[in-house]
Amino acid sequence: MDLPSYGIKRIQAAVLGDPELSHCELKLIDLMRDDPDAYVEAILESKPDIVGISMYVWSTPCMIEVARRVKLERPQCLVIFGGPSARREVFDLPIYPNPSEVLDALVAAEGELIFQQISKLSKLSPQALSQVSGLDMPVINGWHQTGPSPAIEHLDHIESPYQLGVMPKRTVAYLETFRGCPMGCRFCEWGATEKASKVFSTEYLVRELSAYREAEARSVFVVDAGLNLNAKAFRNLREAENEVKFLRECSGIWAEIYPTNVRDEHLQFLSDVNIGYLGIGLQSIDPKVLKDQDRPFSMDRFEQAARKLAEVAYCEIQIIMGLPGDTPEGFKKTLAFARSLPVGVRAYHCLVLPDALLSRSKPEWNVQFNPHNMMMTSCLGWSERDFASTRNYNNHQAQISDGTAGDFWWFFPPQR
Repeated sequence: MDLPSYGIKRIQAAVLGDPELSHCELKLIDLMRDDPDAYVEAILESKPDIVGISMYVWSTPCMIEVARRVKLERPQCLVIFGGPSARREVFDLPIYPNPSEVLDALVAAEGELIFQQISKLSKLSPQALSQVSGLDMPVINGWHQTGPSPAIEHLDHIESPYQLGVMPKRTVAYLETFRGCPMGCRFCEWGATEKASKVFSTEYLVRELSAYREAEARSVFVVDAGLNLNAKAFRNLREAENEVKFLRECSGIWAEIYPTNVRDEHLQFLSDVNIGYLGIGLQSIDPKVLKDQDRPFSMDRFEQAARKLAEVAYCEIQIIMGLPGDTPEGFKKTLAFARSLPVGVRAYHCLVLPDALLSRSKPEWNVQFNPHNMMMTSCLGWSERDFASTRNYNNHQAQISDGTAGDFWWFFPPQR
């Protein structure tokens, strides 16, 4: 199944839904492959005045190269970066010298209002751009912040790409019920976001679920930090689903859930809808490792919740190989514990992500990583040799358990 981009569609909807921008010619280019030549050709063919680029960890090298070439060929064009990996710390990596040759500004917060304001500028220049709040602009020897990001007071005011009909039909739908995260885990990009206080209303979610049905969405991917991390958002979703009844009709829902907050109302909801995948974050069973990562944890509550969730949905426990302060032996204990439960297990090689370990690591962790893919190469408790041997161990364990392995992850099916 195709997984269309969602964040950039949010920006597209923000422009299309603004009457003051009805005169703008808007083109979205999403080739869904790592091909700088094709992107540059498609962009230059459009002769744009503004280029907005959404950047994720897997697309970072490609998108930065695309922007570099576009600025070289069309220097008067404003290039604006947004998305989870669009952060100053990324552009300050040695492999990306001279950010000013690549971009005019980046948006490190919610982008809908900011991109609308940029699109409304009467003059498109760096000087005019500096009057828009919420931007980081490259300058000599550093960055200039243009002021605090404009707050989106009511999420319902954000245009939905589904309700506007710009998302492709008969594919996955992305469901957003709130923004932010109440957790502050250092290994996670969510940890640096605002707290999860803003929610979409029941009425908005009714329209959203109805739009999924109209788009013949086959499955639903919940993009929230966790299905149960905002009580009001969960209630709104439950009320909307009771009215629309789409989540029990689609082929499956993919969601994350925070295990120690699981209550009967969550179990009942999961029983009522068609859950295809439920991710349960564990990361490690070492209390000190998790405490250092600002991750609350209770072993007893976790195990009880995981077993209850496994009774109502297919679940996968997620763990991380290579957290600072952990060890290969500690990781193997975590893997053994996770595999003792009636769930699948997915282990990830630790990545040094923006808004996470890239900017919030402790100095004593001595974090070293590959800047091209952000993969941790060594840190406190892990040498390069430790990573190599543990990757081999994971490959072998996945093979003998009929699991699978990728470049950054290993999957272990539930044990019978």
